[in-house]
Amino acid sequence: MDLNRINKDLRISIAQTPSLEIDENIFMNAPELIQQEKKEFFKNNPFKVPEHITVSDLMINSSQDGYNIRLHIYQPEGFDRDRVLIYFHGGGYVFGLPEQVDDQMAEIADQLKATIISVDYRLAPQYKFPIPVLDGFDTLQWVINYGNTQLGINSENITVFGASAGGHLAAAVTQMAADHQIKNIKHQFLLYPVVHNKLNTSSMEEFTDAPLWNKGYAYTAWLHFLGRNNMDKTIKYADLTCYDDFYKLPQTTIVACELDPLRDEGIELAQLLYRAGVKTELWVIPGAVHVFDLFTSPVNDDYKEFLMKRLFRYQYT
Repeated sequence: MDLNRINKDLRISIAQTPSLEIDENIFMNAPELIQQEKKEFFKNNPFKVPEHITVSDLMINSSQDGYNIRLHIYQPEGFDRDRVLIYFHGGGYVFGLPEQVDDQMAEIADQLKATIISVDYRLAPQYKFPIPVLDGFDTLQWVINYGNTQLGINSENITVFGASAGGHLAAAVTQMAADHQIKNIKHQFLLYPVVHNKLNTSSMEEFTDAPLWNKGYAYTAWLHFLGRNNMDKTIKYADLTCYDDFYKLPQTTIVACELDPLRDEGIELAQLLYRAGVKTELWVIPGAVHVFDLFTSPVNDDYKEFLMKRLFRYQYT
């Protein structure tokens, strides 16, 4: 793609930052090496969270197999018990961990006095769909059942938030909750979300060589997540458009990037929600690429201002 289409300040910031590009061969054939590298990096380079924010880990049992799901929890002094956020990190279903966004979560917790429960869901290809979704749903149920006694929070007004593959998991958990008549989720905030495995949108076809995320990466991520035999199947909770009851879903905010292969999937999901009568806000950021929020730029500043204003706006409406 023409890199000059990227917002100038963002383009400069990306160029000045150590490369976040993924080795496609390793991603396809040895993804566990990427995950191990990330674990070691964040272990050796921890973010220093402000002292007035308590960060703790809590283990809950999977309802499927008893596996210990780690919840990485941020809670500031003087937190507002009504501001509860369940977060799903990105990483193509294959890598990533809550600590990779410690700085972002600490900023949200600090500014909004929110309790954040970041889910260390299990990763593909070892744990394929639906395990990561079910880990998220178990987390939601734990927050509803034990959030008050364990964390002192009100679990009646939950916002779910996820980025990229994490955006997909947040939305899938929200759909699953609606199917189980769970109404505690009041808002879903989806940042450049993965929506389906069709890989056939105009933006997916256009940005085959985009920086930071492209069609090849997307194919590999879905291959690991679904397995080869399911790659061409439309499966509920994997394909977020394969859902009959969009009208049951909570108010939604979707942020997409103009120069992201995932752009049109976010737009498609927003249109389905609009048609179902769900209050939905869609922002396609001009000149932005996937994971733009990891780079210092005015584009990111504008996004963070938008994020802080939107996260809990919809709690009581």
